[in-house]
Amino acid sequence: MMTNFKNNLIIKNLYLKHFLQDGSCEAEYLGNKLRVFGGIEEEIVDVEVIGKDIDLICNVVNIVKHSSYRIKNKCIYFLECSGCQLQHISYEKQLEIKKQFVVKELEEIEENILKKIHNVLPSDKQFNYRNHARFSVSKSKKYLGNSGFINRWTKKLVNIEKCEIMNQKINDKKRQLKGHLEGMSQYSVRVSVKGDSFLIQPKFNDLNIITGQKNYYEKFKNKKIQISSPSFFQVNVEQAEKMGEIIAEICSLHGNEIILDAFSGVGTFSLLLSEKVKKIYAIESSYSSVEDAKINLDNSKNVELIQNEVENLKEYKFKENIDIVILDPSRKGVHFNALNWVLNLSPSQIIYVSCNVSSLKKDIRILGTSYEIDKIIPLDMFPQTKHVECIVNLKRVKN
Repeated sequence: MMTNFKNNLIIKNLYLKHFLQDGSCEAEYLGNKLRVFGGIEEEIVDVEVIGKDIDLICNVVNIVKHSSYRIKNKCIYFLECSGCQLQHISYEKQLEIKKQFVVKELEEIEENILKKIHNVLPSDKQFNYRNHARFSVSKSKKYLGNSGFINRWTKKLVNIEKCEIMNQKINDKKRQLKGHLEGMSQYSVRVSVKGDSFLIQPKFNDLNIITGQKNYYEKFKNKKIQISSPSFFQVNVEQAEKMGEIIAEICSLHGNEIILDAFSGVGTFSLLLSEKVKKIYAIESSYSSVEDAKINLDNSKNVELIQNEVENLKEYKFKENIDIVILDPSRKGVHFNALNWVLNLSPSQIIYVSCNVSSLKKDIRILGTSYEIDKIIPLDMFPQTKHVECIVNLKRVKN
């Protein structure tokens, strides 16, 4: 049943049920399902209807019965912006919620999966951690020059003066660009969190700061790396470093291993592992990322870069048997052809790094025909949001 509710309708005294994967809480009203943002399960709240998906989308506007886990949100744009979903919840509880997201999504894969899922590894920074922002710019005469983020549900641009999860350098750069946005629809700012390097795209005219840079530089585990404007790089550098350490530990390297690093990006994992193994094949489709990796891996003579889509390499013949495959795909997961190709390589170990538990589940079902889950280590790459990163160690099932 879907009653024709108008936006801005206030619904009072709603009881909130369990958390959903998008960071909302489920509720019901007059036979309709509601997804309520800004709430906590078992709270009683007043909400405002702001949109409609399959369900009615609502924001909390008043709390009648508070949860003990509720804290005051730090950002004045919380809920209005829609970029953060969990900022009103204590950080310890956020980590518990994210673990439950992983458990709920993967529990049907294996009966005893809960025993294999670790607690979520917290981020040292709960705010000011993001090194990359893409801002939208208003084109309406009334709000000309405003820039910020598009609300996911209302599709309206929310003008942002300061984003609390962005590195402060990004907020500083944004202020410097204010008043110079005429004719633009979007711009991006990327900064080094460990140095002074940054890039702003596109190029701005008549500014007292440099813009239009093709790349910037960051230190990753004390190694200087280049990151070009189109290249992917993790937004939380410190957590990405932890992730690299975990992968190195899981591999239990002895020095004679042959590793296939699929979706290798600018070469960060290959850079960390190259000194500990015999050979790495790094596969990446993005031209800019491969060009970055050539520079970043210049001193790693045992890494061979292959520019191609992973799914297109099913006929590729490696000179050696592959011992370990690292998969770090985008949110959509790994192409079916690539998964079958990896299965045919028959490595003793597959390490799957995922930022989307739904696509992870889909891919593990396929890999599960020959591999079993050893452990799943969730990692909080994106504090204050619904997102959770997972590192999954898969071991080949012995015949």
